[in-house]
Amino acid sequence: MNTYQNTYDWDSVALDLDYDAEFDVDFDEAFAFDLEAAEAAPVTVPDLAVLAHSDYAERSRILDAYVRQEIGRVLGVAPESVDTTGRPMNSLGVGSINGMELQARMEAALGVELKLQSLLRANSAAELVDCLARQLGPGDGPLQRSAAPAATV
Repeated sequence: MNTYQNTYDWDSVALDLDYDAEFDVDFDEAFAFDLEAAEAAPVTVPDLAVLAHSDYAERSRILDAYVRQEIGRVLGVAPESVDTTGRPMNSLGVGSINGMELQARMEAALGVELKLQSLLRANSAAELVDCLARQLGPGDGPLQRSAAPAATV
């Protein structure tokens, strides 16, 4: 068995590559994640009295903004970048750990009961918004409330 060993002085090896200065990206800066800033992002908790007296469309609008803020805070992204309609919660990046944080924050802020499994399996954040809108207002949503207690997410 023959073993070949070559030693290269990589400093002397000249690579003939065209260097494009406009493409020079500082990856540390371009992909920086500021966890402290994300955690300090303000979350405006909706007034429960306003939600109770708003129609379904207004309540959904208010809760959509709130849910975006909470998901953005938990994931460390800007609220306006949270896709509430097109992606399931797990596809957004909501896993079991940050899902528990999201569940606890929303339950404390809104006084509702959210089931973690349902939250994690939601088809979209809009589904979560719809469920919250139905729980927090009169029975004027697309699925009217019955006399029985409201279903929880």
